[in-house]
Amino acid sequence: MKKLLMIATLLLPMLAQALPFVPTNDPTLSTNYWYFLKTEGYYCAANDNYEIVFRNSADADNDKYLWCFVEEPNWGYRLYNKGTGRYLQEEGLIYDESLAYTYIEENEETNFYLSFYSLATYQWYYLFMNTFQDDYGFMRYMDASHTQKSVFSVELAKAGTPLSDDPVWTRFDANGVGYGYINGGSGNSENESSKNLCDNNASTKYFGSPSNCWIIMKASTDVAVNQYSIVTANDSRQFYDRALRSWTLEGSNDAINWVTIDSRDNYPMPFDNQVEVMFKVNSSQKFRYFRFKTESSAGIYAQISEVWINEQPHSNTSLAAEVEHGCGHPRTRNWYCSDCHLKRTYLSDPITPHKFENGVCTECGIGENETRLLYNGQALYPYYVKALRANRISENNWPEAPEGWNTVGFDDSNWDNVAMPIASPNHSDGPFASLQYNSNWYNEYNCFWIRRPFNIKELKPNAIFRLRYVHDDNMVVYVNGVEVINAQGWSYTSEHSTWNDILDERYIYPEVYPEAFQEGDNVLAIYIQQNWGGAYFDCELFMEELDAIPGDVNGDGRVNVSDVSALINMILGLTTMDNYRADVNGDGRVNVSDVSALINIILGIH
Repeated sequence: MKKLLMIATLLLPMLAQALPFVPTNDPTLSTNYWYFLKTEGYYCAANDNYEIVFRNSADADNDKYLWCFVEEPNWGYRLYNKGTGRYLQEEGLIYDESLAYTYIEENEETNFYLSFYSLATYQWYYLFMNTFQDDYGFMRYMDASHTQKSVFSVELAKAGTPLSDDPVWTRFDANGVGYGYINGGSGNSENESSKNLCDNNASTKYFGSPSNCWIIMKASTDVAVNQYSIVTANDSRQFYDRALRSWTLEGSNDAINWVTIDSRDNYPMPFDNQVEVMFKVNSSQKFRYFRFKTESSAGIYAQISEVWINEQPHSNTSLAAEVEHGCGHPRTRNWYCSDCHLKRTYLSDPITPHKFENGVCTECGIGENETRLLYNGQALYPYYVKALRANRISENNWPEAPEGWNTVGFDDSNWDNVAMPIASPNHSDGPFASLQYNSNWYNEYNCFWIRRPFNIKELKPNAIFRLRYVHDDNMVVYVNGVEVINAQGWSYTSEHSTWNDILDERYIYPEVYPEAFQEGDNVLAIYIQQNWGGAYFDCELFMEELDAIPGDVNGDGRVNVSDVSALINMILGLTTMDNYRADVNGDGRVNVSDVSALINIILGIH
């Protein structure tokens, strides 16, 4: 039997060239050719019970008479009925994906036999019309030999749309599907046209008008899209006003009728050079052609280097460069693909030591007892967050947050990767003019949900946490699902403040509820709402291990009457704080005896 299978496999490529029909890889495509299936002059059709019956006439408007031939590698073809949406299987049309019910055609000029090999019984069977069933007959099968009633032929019923000639496949996805350039818009020069969007080279680009930034690509086979990528241009950081803003990705099977796969409006594209920005989609429909077209950009010009469909492979990768950003800051490491010239930037542990004097670093201002858990974005590199954007529904009516979005275990794989800090293009006209930003935040009355994971190896009982931030407008901060900050309005700063200037202003929470943090995985989750005017957001998080000053209940470094108020509020349950500061007399409890001990410290009575 193995020998028979091998012979059939070898013959199939030769037989396929002579078969009197045009096969397909997907029966749902609009480009299919549909046929009548005939034997002894009778037409093969499906009835309402998914059985095959034979009639002495056919109707091209009745889809239950229409069949297409679906290719199966090394096994020939399967018959698919358009009216029922099912494949032919032994007796009837029961759908089955397995090779046990796959058919091959033994061709004799324009006629052929329908046969299949059952993996369950290890036998070949022939399909034929059983005229003894009734006047017209049902389809049945026999074991070994065929009769005249098992000789079939086809007759064209509805022609599909012919596909254009295949282009040169210049890019292949991780599944080996090739993509090639068909047509596209012209750029400002021949060297910067849309042909560069499918040349597998991230160092070339399209540059020109946003209205001409479009491309049509053809795939080597019908393919469904689960993600696509836009690769930024080679000088996107320098010309951030050319970043894409809104675009649409469409699919087609005839390059005439297009279906929208994904559309983005006012998306904050990063200013990184030659980096891949991936977008998750959920599309099961297969297409042969893809059209990407830009609706608008941040300015009068647009530029990108590549548009890729589905997951992309990379080989011959290497570490291209490593940049040190000063003491305590992580190094920027640039990963490089020598095949397509894609770059990816990631951060590694810092190697430049701090320069501490009197417990404070003279370079970056961090204390000896501090740990930087999350970095700000004011250096030359961005940090990336998982973010979800939504528009306001109506005045005073904002969309609900996704359930569990601010907890560690939330699945944010379908959220966007956004380069932070983020700002509106007109932010430079206001008090944030000197602050760095890495992607544009467009339009008013919208919001972002943002997630920043981090890890705490050791959480000591006297640890406190400080958050530095700039927000415009309203901001709510969560740590592991616990709300720790709710700030309404925008955080106004002195005109042209630098990030270090903010350290001395009121936009530092001296303490963010330590009980919300935990050893191991944590997540800082931020809801940031933009109302009107400019927009901006950036933040960083520190953990500090304090040496408790006896009596400094509120943690301001002094012992005075404000600590008495803080302690009383804690005893009454009006506020919360760490017991290690509130337990003034050190007896392991926080009660009125600690108030007496605190007053004695203030009065100098020991």
